[in-house]
Amino acid sequence: MLDLDRAWARPAPDRAQVRADVVGGVVAAVASVVSVEVWRSGARIELSDPLFVYGLFALAGLLFAGRRRFPLTTLILESVIFIVIGEHQAQLGVVFTLQIVLFVALYSAWAWSRRPRALMATSVVVIVAMFGWLVWQFVREDPPTAPRVGLLPQYGAMIAYSLAINVIYFFGAMAWGHGAWRSARQRAEIADRIVAERHAQDRDRDSAVQAERVRIARDLHDVVAHHVSGIGVQAAGAGRVMDARPEVAREALSVIETSSRQAVQQMHQLVGLLRADDERGDRVPQPGLAEIASLASPDDRPAVTFRRVGDPFEVPPTVGLSMFRIAQEAVSNLRRHAGACAGEIVLRFVPAGEQEAAAVEVEVIDDGSATTSGAGSAPTSSSGGFGLTGIRERAAMHGGEAEIGARPDGGFRVRVRIPVAT
Repeated sequence: MLDLDRAWARPAPDRAQVRADVVGGVVAAVASVVSVEVWRSGARIELSDPLFVYGLFALAGLLFAGRRRFPLTTLILESVIFIVIGEHQAQLGVVFTLQIVLFVALYSAWAWSRRPRALMATSVVVIVAMFGWLVWQFVREDPPTAPRVGLLPQYGAMIAYSLAINVIYFFGAMAWGHGAWRSARQRAEIADRIVAERHAQDRDRDSAVQAERVRIARDLHDVVAHHVSGIGVQAAGAGRVMDARPEVAREALSVIETSSRQAVQQMHQLVGLLRADDERGDRVPQPGLAEIASLASPDDRPAVTFRRVGDPFEVPPTVGLSMFRIAQEAVSNLRRHAGACAGEIVLRFVPAGEQEAAAVEVEVIDDGSATTSGAGSAPTSSSGGFGLTGIRERAAMHGGEAEIGARPDGGFRVRVRIPVAT
């Protein structure tokens, strides 16, 4: 109750809540009428105006239906009904349904009111009216003349007891309602933060994918530039020896044909993925299969070792570069997220078979916990992981396959195989 900052406006109740209140109002009206009949029968109370009394109790129950849509109006009307019933026939003021309905009305006002100043003013009016009416009840009644039987005077004890009970009743309802309001505010703030975090993650994911595509564009520029430069050199040489050494010219033309086809194929593979302009910067030789071994770090923690399987053969530069990037991303994930003690990079050269083309394969495995690894699940807007998206895209653009997931015997695996023409 000490924190009365109600700057946040609680949203209005939804349809389901309104329907629940309507049903609750009908039930409360029936229960109120029944409770009056039970009380008057048990206490042998004669009702001076039964229809009026039953009508007031039924109205008090029906007003329950507006406790969340019109909390302040409901509180005022319930308070008026309570005082009217008490004035009309004081014995009925203790009927439990009337007490409950008024308590819920005060609770709902503090839990659902969306007008802080009106809430404060209404609460003050209700408290003053109720306690003023209670004091007036004691003032206008004659003190009992029975002899004292306890430590306190009978009349004083009755006043103190009634005031204490009503203080707990009214301020307890207000505190409970304010606590419900604060809980709703906290839930709304958490929901807003979750939405904001998801939007931020979506933006980060888009930025990361865009950055990956820019890097692919840079790789494409360097690799295709290499092909085009080679074509130019071969074409110039073929022109010089066309007449004197036609066999050398034919060989150069064959190299030109092969290089041009590879360049066109690689451009077709990559250009559909690019949506960002390249950024100018210093150029360095692009890494390939030979540089994958440099990603190992057997002396660090986690220790990452390198192993090569099979006899090496020449692969297109774009394939070599993509395999290096894939291994680089997988090793980075291993070090950041897996919680592993050891990992291994395996580079395999798979020779051509009768029905299958030759292929190059890179595999990164670890002994960490796949369930807690940041790379252990497909990247989503909630996980914040983007590297696996780039790995899958790079494998797909070369017509390869990617296997990413937990290993049967524990740990995590990233394995990519790309077919190559030898």
